Amino acid sequence: MTPADVAWPSPARAWWAVAVLTFAYIVSFVDRTILSLLIEPIKADLALSDTQIALVQGFAFAIFYAAMGLPLGWLADRMSRRLLVGIGAGVWCIATAACGMSGSFVHLFLARIGVGIGEAALSPSAMSMISDSFPKERRALPIGIYAGAAAVGAGLALIVGGSVIRLVSVAGSVTLPLVGELRAWQAAFVLVGLFGLVLLPLMATVTEPVRRNEFAAASSTQRIDQFVRQHAGFMVRHYLAVSIYSILIYAVLSWAPAHLIRVFGWTPVEVGLKYGMLLLVFGGAGTILGAAVAAWLGRRGLRHAPIWVTSFGMLGAGILLAQAGWASTPEAALAWYAPGLLCLTLPGGTAIQVIQEAVPNQLRGQASGVYYLLISVIGLSFGSLSVALLNDYVFADPKAIGHSIALVSIVIGPAMAWLAISTRAPFSRLIDSQRG
Repeated sequence: MTPADVAWPSPARAWWAVAVLTFAYIVSFVDRTILSLLIEPIKADLALSDTQIALVQGFAFAIFYAAMGLPLGWLADRMSRRLLVGIGAGVWCIATAACGMSGSFVHLFLARIGVGIGEAALSPSAMSMISDSFPKERRALPIGIYAGAAAVGAGLALIVGGSVIRLVSVAGSVTLPLVGELRAWQAAFVLVGLFGLVLLPLMATVTEPVRRNEFAAASSTQRIDQFVRQHAGFMVRHYLAVSIYSILIYAVLSWAPAHLIRVFGWTPVEVGLKYGMLLLVFGGAGTILGAAVAAWLGRRGLRHAPIWVTSFGMLGAGILLAQAGWASTPEAALAWYAPGLLCLTLPGGTAIQVIQEAVPNQLRGQASGVYYLLISVIGLSFGSLSVALLNDYVFADPKAIGHSIALVSIVIGPAMAWLAISTRAPFSRLIDSQRG
């Protein structure tokens, strides 16, 4: 019996897998981003410079997260994806707890490397498992729900971080069983990391789906670099559009809190609770909405529906977030940030869905690894930097940060929307060649 002859997983099993994988993605984003609101107490206790904080926050995580994406994506195409996710979750959760046990820059740097390596195992395996659990016509919504967990996790990290900052102001230390006395920021890392270990028994309840190949004349190519070269018209253009667009995503995630603090005088606690809730609700809803709209349009016969939704989200994000940057009051800024974050995350599920539909089964893990490698390296490297350079060398004013965000938004959003929509024809040619 071939994989094509095996029945799809039952809806209950398929959606349970989506629920567990989505929860894992939320946990991973909380673990990777909570450091952003704990910078000041970490600097004070470990006597770190801003440069060392930047290395720990960005470089230590991002480079190893990106570098491990391809080999772990290769493994996801060849071994139990459920097992790979479980191992990765154990690594990143223990590494997050280790961040709280750090007593020096070196210890913290190494712990953040562990977080990056562990989290790199998740998304390539998750995308492959979800794609093998649902037929093509039902795949958009589960992928969108999974991808939406990124914004939910980032929002929760701000909310939790804001609460911890408040805790720091009233508690000098926290005593935990078996660990002893910890500063409040250390306890936050330890508790969050240990909580994430609940993912291990949860992953054991997920069924490993049968690998499927939906193309009658599937390519024999076994390496993603060969496939990308063969279908460069679509693959290169699509990868380029989403990776450059990720600059806008990380620019907003990195600097929107500072915009509200510097320009409007909000405290970090206010930003963590108010903007964090906004990001959680609208950012999380955007990815799910994008997937649902793409599925709805596809059922009504619109060709390339995920590509249309991806392009519309990029255009809307560019326009709306620019308005947020130019806003003159915090209320107006939040009013623009809400729909802006909704549009910013609309492509979160549809962009990766297009990749999953374009490549044969034996390359899905590797294709996802390249996808997350590019958005991590380009987005994390240039997202925060783009706003900083504009702020320092173009506007030369710390309080011009809103204008810097607006300029990045209005340039990147519309430009990448045009590039994304231009992939429709090469995508059709790729699908036709795969199906023979």
